Amino acid sequence: MKKNIELIILLLMNVIYALPYDYDFNSNGRRVVLVDASVTEEPPTVTLNLLDSEFNSSEPYIIYRRNLYENGNDWIFVGNADYSDVSWTDYDVEIGDVWEYQIKRQTSNGFAFGYICVGIKYDQTDYKGRMILLIDESITVQLQTEIIQLKTDLTCSGWFVEEITANRVDGWDMGETVTIVKQQIIDIYNSSPTNDKPSHLFILGHIPVPRSGLDGQPADGHIESRGARGADCYYADINGVFTDIETFIPGNLNDPNAENIPGDYKWDQDFIPTELEMAFGRVDFADLGSFNNTSEIELYQNYLSRLHQFKSNNWNLGNNTAFGIGYANSQDGSYRSLPPISGSSNVVNSNLSGNSNHPEWVQNNGPFLMYMQNQGIPNLDDWFDYGMDALIFSSDQSAWGWWALEESPLGTSGKIRSLLATNSKCLVNLWTTTAINIFHQPGIGETFGNSCKRIIEHNPENNIYEKQEQAWDNSGWWSRTHMNYHGDPTITLFPVSPISNLAYSQTEISTLLYWINSPDENIIGYHIYHSEIEFGIYERQTEIPIIDNQFNIGNLDGWFMVRAIKLQTTGSGTFLNPSLGKILYIESNLLLGDVNYDGVIDILDISQIINYILGFENNIENADINGDGLINIIDIILVINLITE
Repeated sequence: MKKNIELIILLLMNVIYALPYDYDFNSNGRRVVLVDASVTEEPPTVTLNLLDSEFNSSEPYIIYRRNLYENGNDWIFVGNADYSDVSWTDYDVEIGDVWEYQIKRQTSNGFAFGYICVGIKYDQTDYKGRMILLIDESITVQLQTEIIQLKTDLTCSGWFVEEITANRVDGWDMGETVTIVKQQIIDIYNSSPTNDKPSHLFILGHIPVPRSGLDGQPADGHIESRGARGADCYYADINGVFTDIETFIPGNLNDPNAENIPGDYKWDQDFIPTELEMAFGRVDFADLGSFNNTSEIELYQNYLSRLHQFKSNNWNLGNNTAFGIGYANSQDGSYRSLPPISGSSNVVNSNLSGNSNHPEWVQNNGPFLMYMQNQGIPNLDDWFDYGMDALIFSSDQSAWGWWALEESPLGTSGKIRSLLATNSKCLVNLWTTTAINIFHQPGIGETFGNSCKRIIEHNPENNIYEKQEQAWDNSGWWSRTHMNYHGDPTITLFPVSPISNLAYSQTEISTLLYWINSPDENIIGYHIYHSEIEFGIYERQTEIPIIDNQFNIGNLDGWFMVRAIKLQTTGSGTFLNPSLGKILYIESNLLLGDVNYDGVIDILDISQIINYILGFENNIENADINGDGLINIIDIILVINLITE
């Protein structure tokens, strides 16, 4: 009887965790463990939902964890789960924690792998750090308004923006200009504080394109696609050594710029020399033949406007993600990464394959945070007709990956940049191919760019993410220099509606900030930040989110920012998710302490301020804190100590 009850419970649990999409345990299940997570606060627990257990008749699970962004040798064994277990719970956690878990399932072929980062109220509200905004100098005047808005949005997302402008070079063979740009980046990086180096690089405009590569394994075996291809990783790798001494002129390359000779400033490396210092992303709309009626400047204006709309949460994209039927490597990316981002119940399979009209399906069934087509070169005409109602888009086809060329309406080169330029909800485009197929960290509020950086730089030595080697996903493909990211690398996936109508009023001795609250659900309060300069580092003034829609800043002046804080629940637990900030400058009022309005700040003003702080009426004698019959500096010091205790 007991066994029957246990079987019934198991069946019910499997119904609860039943997948809303097709998953072939006998194919995908040889490589991928399906997992999402849930958490509790009292007591603090992390529960890993083993989503493929309903198909699993014999294969046990092994579970490891590590701190966020550690490497392959940092995994610590934390437990086992039987093949019949639908979940595994970690009790050795605290509120505020975030852990990265690796789940292995023993198979007849070795191991299948799953990954997830899980937090319990993980705090994402503090300063993000430095990032570099690298801008094509030729577009700065015409895009002045949009660039200021971009810098404001980055600052109000928690970044300190280091801005660099670089000269534009016509064409796609850049020569020594790439070394000039690289030196600008190195100078900024090296001059930054040791504990606050730039972690993201956002390239905007037709910045000189680095090229790297020789006879590295080409996509789908197309030998015409070898050679020196676009490699923005060169800019993001501060201490890696790129050489220029080899010759590669095989003939019949589909990009004549891919030929490589000594001294041509095209680097020899097919593999990234060292782990990258920065996540990187490019928005480059030069030479897009499909947009003859739209100027390059207008395309940038359109993209930056869409980027601002997204970060302001004006699109309401929801929490859903989706994917199509495609190559095994890219399909692995969908199965590994989408459940931790949106939760398994919010993942949808379009059941479309190849070059079917994916944009129309997304328009009819979306919006989505991410849509992975997984096979085929996207049809640009479909994007013009239906847009792409998904923030992140990816696909996998050999020719689509070669982006560092002029785009022609009849060709495939540069197509990925054209898709990003269309008027759609899509702000990031990836050629996932074989290597970029693990990106779960955005489920806990991390940037999508940094997630992609982690898998791009994975190699057999650092072994950041174990995965089963297979055709087109092996060490010959990992950590390749031609892997690129198109879009803003600082994007996070769950925007929160900001406050509005930020204003202030001044009384005799203090300044009051006030605002209209965010309309979002699950707002737990508001954080206040302060900076001495507009595009500076904003330091948090509130220890915990305040529930009021006002805040007394006393007699402090400068730039103030208010961010709504949402308790965000995803397939990776919960985190404190801040909105885009709203900022306001408050000018110093030198006579603010002149309570008597006689033009002089004297002991009588100070005494009244002390009485005000202590909650007394205008009785000057109450300001005599030390009881010596005088109102003097000792009284002031005692009040300061009282306030700061």
